[in-house]
Amino acid sequence: MSRFSVFVRVVAPALVLCGSLAGCDRARDLFTAHAGTAAEAAGRKLTAERLAQIMGSAKAVRATPEAADLVANVWIDYSLLAQAVVRGQLPIDSASVAEAVWPEVAEIKGTRWHDTLMARRSALPPTAVDSLYKESDQRLFQHMLFAARANAEDTLRTAKRKQAETILGRLRKGAAFGRLASQLSEDPGSRADSGYLPLGPRGRFVASFDSAAWTLEPGQTSGVVETPYGYHILRRPGLEEVRERLGSHMIAQAGMRLDSLYMDSLATASKMDVEGDAPAVMRSAIQDPGKAMKTDKPLVRFTGGALTTRDYLRWVNALPPQYSARLRTADDSALTQFAEALAQNTLLLRDAEAGGIKITPEEWKELRERFLAQLDTVKADMGLTAPELTDESVPQAQRETLAAAKVEAYFDRLNDGKGRLRPLPSALATLLRGRLPSRVDDAGLSRALELVKEKSAGRDTTGGPGSPIPPGVIQPAPGPAPVPGGGPPDAAPDSGKQSR
Repeated sequence: MSRFSVFVRVVAPALVLCGSLAGCDRARDLFTAHAGTAAEAAGRKLTAERLAQIMGSAKAVRATPEAADLVANVWIDYSLLAQAVVRGQLPIDSASVAEAVWPEVAEIKGTRWHDTLMARRSALPPTAVDSLYKESDQRLFQHMLFAARANAEDTLRTAKRKQAETILGRLRKGAAFGRLASQLSEDPGSRADSGYLPLGPRGRFVASFDSAAWTLEPGQTSGVVETPYGYHILRRPGLEEVRERLGSHMIAQAGMRLDSLYMDSLATASKMDVEGDAPAVMRSAIQDPGKAMKTDKPLVRFTGGALTTRDYLRWVNALPPQYSARLRTADDSALTQFAEALAQNTLLLRDAEAGGIKITPEEWKELRERFLAQLDTVKADMGLTAPELTDESVPQAQRETLAAAKVEAYFDRLNDGKGRLRPLPSALATLLRGRLPSRVDDAGLSRALELVKEKSAGRDTTGGPGSPIPPGVIQPAPGPAPVPGGGPPDAAPDSGKQSR
């Protein structure tokens, strides 16, 4: 089992949140900012007019606050990447790469620790499988289906029944059931597994199927069984055929119980306690991650440490983007549960490291090479590999302007339908935002939406598609603004990280 999939499974129930951002309070800057600027990144500005032009040209973008925020953040990500190329600030040192691949490192460590615990705690008693097979109220069957619904034409039903009877004859002569099921069964789910159905109780299937199956002795094959789905041939495999399969099932079930007990024990043993203001701080951190990273306030305290806002944002960035959107409008109860789940995951990784779980040099090398290859691909797509961008004989201001123009050209190609948007990997975006300044201006977003709506109503105030693009303006990738934080894995040396 992937331990990181367990992380998501533990976290997800705490995020049955409001799925809409329509009620989100975006008035933070409305009376203090300049409505002409929608976003800024490393000294470049995205004007409200340019944002409106982008949104108006993109076919799949709706004129909503969420879409405006999305496009502005995509603009930021790509602008920061372009300027980082020029300034020699790409996050390619060992510590930065380690932070970028932190989710993968956490998954490797968590999975390895999970497997270690399972090996220690879930050994089956010698007779466990025998008891499950012989005495349990659950059974394992194989079947083949020759599909013909009850309302099918008689000719089809007759043909399918004859086919089933022919195959039954082959089985009676010694043909292997699993091989024929894999070749001929019309039930795609079981066909992929030699006709095996999941272990289940009496009454799980339709009556005619169920009664025929539960009368079978070990190793026995049924006759042709008719159900509303067609014609079946059933078999109850013998114990030795399914010993390993049943054992794996029992270990998996034990593992799920152990996961739950273990995670609960982490909270109790570590005296985990959620701060009273944690929900409010978590909402604020999502709205303004840069500020939250500077305060790094504890959200959940436990023996020997705490889950801080920095840790919280790091976990959010490792999860799918929709989680961040939901966190903006989550109620206090959901956010408290989310914080508890993240703290438990933090404690699990702490236990793993205390237990000597590390990534190998080979694993580190593979993760590092994969991240750098992703970076090279994005740079090439955007035209940021041009030698003049890093030629120090060219004045930096001139190179920064050229980099901005490269990004402008990239987004113009996208708007013209001549390319596909490749969102920056979230870890890369996180690192860039930690090194270079950026911000989204809510007043500018609101103004851009007004302009889009005015244009769609026939009052084109953006100048139309042929209008010149204001200089120094660009665009980025879906998802909320990511945030930096955390350290390198065991295999990576420390390195000083540049601040804003």
